[in-house]
Amino acid sequence: MKVVDVTHEHLKKERSNSPEDSFVRSTVTYVQDGNEKRFHVLYPAIFGETTMAKGIWDYDLPLPEAVALNLFSFYPGRKRLYINSEEEFLRSLDKSNLSDLYASLAEIKRNKSTNTLNNEKMSRD
Repeated sequence: MKVVDVTHEHLKKERSNSPEDSFVRSTVTYVQDGNEKRFHVLYPAIFGETTMAKGIWDYDLPLPEAVALNLFSFYPGRKRLYINSEEEFLRSLDKSNLSDLYASLAEIKRNKSTNTLNNEKMSRD
C-alpha cells in the first residue's frame, strides 16, 4: 500500500439552511494492488479548532491532514469515517507519536507519496 496524497477541505453550504460549513473533510489517497483508493474522514470543524487551541498540534502542516493520515493507520480498508465526538477525535491523536506522524505527512507532501506510516511498512513490495 502506498499513500500518494493527503488533502482537506472545509465544506461549503449547498443550501442556506445546511450545516455543512461546520465540517471538515480530509482525504487520504492511496494505491493498493494497483488501484487508487480514497479514505475520507468527516468531523465537525470545532474539534480541530479546539485541538489547535490546546496546543496539541503545533506543526506547520495542516491538522486535518494529519488527523486523516493518523486515522487511516487505525482503520485500514475503510472508505469513510465520521467522528462525532471530540473525545474520539483527541483519543486518536493521544495514541500516536505526533512527531512521527508529522514526518510521514511531510514526506507525503514533499514526494507526493510514501510507503511508510508511523514507522510501519505499508508496502507489500
